[in-house]
Amino acid sequence: MIHRASFTLAAILVLQAVAPQGRASASPAEQISQYEWTDVVRVVAVGDLHGSYEKAIRLFQAAGLIDDDLHWIGGEQHLVVTGDILDRGAKDRELMDMIRRLQIEAEATGGQVHMLLGNHEAMNLMRDLRYVNPGAFESFAEEGRKEDRKAALRSYLKNRPKNKSKEMATLEFEKKYPPGYFARQQSLNPDGEYGSWLLGLPAVVKVNDVLYLHGGMTEETAAVGLDEINRRLGSDLRLHLESREVLVEEGVIAPWMEYADIVWVRNQGLEQADQLPEDMRQALDGLVGTADSLMLGARGPLWYRGGSHEDERIERDSLERTLELMGARAMVVAHSPTTGREITSRFQNRLFRIDHDISSSDTLQALVVEGDDILVLDASTGREIEAPKELPIGRLDPQAGAQWPEAELQEFLEQAVVVASRDLGRGSTRPRLVELELAGKKQRGIFKNVSIEGELSPDGITDRYEHEVAAYLLDRKLELGLVPVCVLRDLDGEQGSLQLWVEDAVDQEAATAYELEFFNRDWVKDRIAEGVVFDALIGNRDRTAGDILCSVRQDKLYLIDHSKAFSSSSEIGWEEDRTVTVDADLIAALEGLEKSTLQEDLGDLISDRQIDALLERRDQILDHASPKAAEAAP
Repeated sequence: MIHRASFTLAAILVLQAVAPQGRASASPAEQISQYEWTDVVRVVAVGDLHGSYEKAIRLFQAAGLIDDDLHWIGGEQHLVVTGDILDRGAKDRELMDMIRRLQIEAEATGGQVHMLLGNHEAMNLMRDLRYVNPGAFESFAEEGRKEDRKAALRSYLKNRPKNKSKEMATLEFEKKYPPGYFARQQSLNPDGEYGSWLLGLPAVVKVNDVLYLHGGMTEETAAVGLDEINRRLGSDLRLHLESREVLVEEGVIAPWMEYADIVWVRNQGLEQADQLPEDMRQALDGLVGTADSLMLGARGPLWYRGGSHEDERIERDSLERTLELMGARAMVVAHSPTTGREITSRFQNRLFRIDHDISSSDTLQALVVEGDDILVLDASTGREIEAPKELPIGRLDPQAGAQWPEAELQEFLEQAVVVASRDLGRGSTRPRLVELELAGKKQRGIFKNVSIEGELSPDGITDRYEHEVAAYLLDRKLELGLVPVCVLRDLDGEQGSLQLWVEDAVDQEAATAYELEFFNRDWVKDRIAEGVVFDALIGNRDRTAGDILCSVRQDKLYLIDHSKAFSSSSEIGWEEDRTVTVDADLIAALEGLEKSTLQEDLGDLISDRQIDALLERRDQILDHASPKAAEAAP
């Protein structure tokens, strides 16, 4: 049976004097700054242990970091624990004690144990205790003081609703605050044994040019810099706790209150803030500002899930800029459990996800970084393998990309309310990804308002949002169905195009990089051939592999990004002897295009000159076209 190791001052002094021997480094590691190291011989990273004490021991032993007596034998290696050792499991106290002890043992041999803050550590410090396992309170039961419990009960009864009896409130109190509750809470106060330790932990470290953190990172956070991220996050946490303490001392909130109760009181106080003393107003502001700050809020390093959950088409450029700003070659995150309960990689091994839901997983894994290699260690076999690559589509909402009747979808794009927006920063058009909602239905779209008049090249190419809508309307006129639904839309006083974001698609660039077979199917090749004809017709010379999408869940191909289409040049760029095989229906549709109907359908979007050039290109396409032979009946 494994027991929690005692953690006393005497033990610390002994550990500092007697350091276990471990794996030697080929060259000594160098600490670049308070949170950055280089030339580390080997780095082992684990995520979201969540009170799984015994599993953590097995994992550390499999990685060669601790012995049977749970002492450090990793020498100059570094262990990174990427937060969330608290909550869910019953033995989070044992984990805290072991990791604190290993930090001292490792440092004595030239190694390091980097314990990072996760959102659950921050939640416990801020008294959001929704996920605490009852067993975690039990480990503090013997340390609970009767006078503290009696004082809390008196306060609880004093603040009970008038319609609730004393007996009922007492029973409710006993259920809500089990033995050990208040002792654990005190230990997590800023001056408590564990609270003071947690408050001193960083949120982000960089080792051998690999960035480690709990949730994820945005460009906005990365721009702050490594040291400043940790300083500001710690400062925000301390300000929150200091603000809470002011409100306790003023009698505004009770010492036993949890986060939800504190937020309720805070909101009530904000309604009458102008009547409150200055120190109380500042305390209320501290609670409000810190909970939603850049560092502690939803897009901060403890909570952000974009890299783990979002479509790589959305996050790809942002991740690259984030890594560039941080001077890192890769990022390692936890926080968001992987679907297959195994460590995985995304963005071509630029991001590794190491939360494999260890508390529920039969497979115990860690990430190992040694030299240029980043591999997954399986504790059961001792083997190190490459991290499986996730599909680049990210985590799909089951309702995302639902197939609606096209007229209904068009109406939705025209009328839905924008509930969120972000710049994608891809290409010269600087499109915005917007989240839309109408009558309980949700979809996402791409909004462009680029409008560069005049010719961008000798080929008569301009860059205008109207071309996006014109491409969609012409596509439907030809009955191709290649271009996602697109409408004209005014957003925040800006006129532009709003096109449906295709949720479940892989672009051809990613498919090639990931060696996926989506684009090697015969029907896809046929649709791409139709797309080549369509591009020639609209004078689109700007097609890239990233603009050709294939749906994962449906047999559909999509073409996007047509703002530079509809050149005023009649050239199609095909060799004179080129022959293209075209479906007979498409040939008939091309032949049926007339200037008058094009002016009627597209005249508000493209000029007469552009329509004339389109028809001239149409004639050249027909000169090269050969009808596709009808398929034989089965």
